[in-house]
Amino acid sequence: MTTTSRQNNLILNQDWTRIYQTFRNADFKSYDFENLRRVIIAYLRENYPEDFNDYIESSEYLALIDAVAFLGQSLAFRIDLASRENFIELAETKESVLRIARMLSYNSKRNIASSGLLKFTSVSTTEDLLDSNGKNLANQTITWNDPTNTNWVEQFITVMNASMADNTEFGRDQGSATIQGIATSQYRFRTSSTDVPIYSFTKNVAARSMNFEIVSTAFANSESIYEEPPVPGNQLGFVYRNDGAGSGSANTGFFLMFKQGSLELADFSIDIPTTNETISLNSTNINNSDLWLFSLTSNGSQNTEWSKVSNLVGSNIAYNSVNQNIRNIYAVNTKESDSLDLVFSDGVYGNLPQGSFRVYYRTSNGLSYVIYPNELRGINISVNYLNKQGVSHTLTVGLALQSTVANSAASEDIDSIRTNAPAVYYTQNRMITAEDYNLAP
Repeated sequence: MTTTSRQNNLILNQDWTRIYQTFRNADFKSYDFENLRRVIIAYLRENYPEDFNDYIESSEYLALIDAVAFLGQSLAFRIDLASRENFIELAETKESVLRIARMLSYNSKRNIASSGLLKFTSVSTTEDLLDSNGKNLANQTITWNDPTNTNWVEQFITVMNASMADNTEFGRDQGSATIQGIATSQYRFRTSSTDVPIYSFTKNVAARSMNFEIVSTAFANSESIYEEPPVPGNQLGFVYRNDGAGSGSANTGFFLMFKQGSLELADFSIDIPTTNETISLNSTNINNSDLWLFSLTSNGSQNTEWSKVSNLVGSNIAYNSVNQNIRNIYAVNTKESDSLDLVFSDGVYGNLPQGSFRVYYRTSNGLSYVIYPNELRGINISVNYLNKQGVSHTLTVGLALQSTVANSAASEDIDSIRTNAPAVYYTQNRMITAEDYNLAP
């Protein structure tokens, strides 16, 4: 066909009015195979009655119509499915819901690990120590509030003092405060380990075998007791609490914090930083609270801890109006299966990341359950410490849970995200409705 003939057919013989008239008679509301097949045949009968009139089942032309109808049904289904995933009310995959929620400045909650305090029930040391009666306490188990031992208080404190950090002994703490209505003091062991001070144990809880970790415990500049950031070689911190109800009280004694899960780490390097650099952590079941990021020195040791900021308006990686002196900041985007992305700033309100980094995170089981005191008993850890003369010894601490713990939770489900994301978006000083645009300015 010559170019002139082809243009005549396109422009003159088949002008837009004829095409419009033809498509006006088509039924574009048919999406399934049967209706598509029916409307295709009806369309051909109406518009091309002389050219196509062989509609018997054995016709090859009818097979082509079936193939087109099948393809149309498949395309319609996929387009409809993809379109639904763009609306938070209709999306069915969690990944789509998470993406839409982030667009509304809402970051869904990952699983929450159970955590609580374990009380020291007994201590034992390999160091030769004498009480006021001249009794050698080495390799002797001293039980807290032991009714059969009238001298348990002195012996318990003697063993504890021998293992405490320099210039520290019971009564001369490293800080004190009233936490949740209970007088609380900070102490540390003079530990000799160069690793992160963490002690693991396994117990059956709610008919499941679960991994737990005992962590360095502190409360400085906080209204609650928390886990200290993981730093290799850090001395293990613990607390003493006294609620005034005597030694037999569940809230009086020495305590260490425990958390469900396993602490993991990942190192990465950024040689040429870009704005809003993103680092993916593809491990699953990363819990909602235990995440720390450190820059590394040239010899691989941890240096500066970076600050995690929220995705809320006024304090995020794009605009930090809360504390502009803190520039080493990053945000966290939750992904499906409780994996996450670390997202850095653009270099304006926060520093671009460059060099080597180490991120710590704890993976937990993502379940909701209750831990009863009888399920966390008989826990023993061995703490290697240096005595006052610099000689290495081992302190064995018996631990037990005193109160029921019910603070674990599964990750936020789709229905909860659908409800919370729009509600949070509306509270972030944004103009949304017509009334907002009239009143806010």
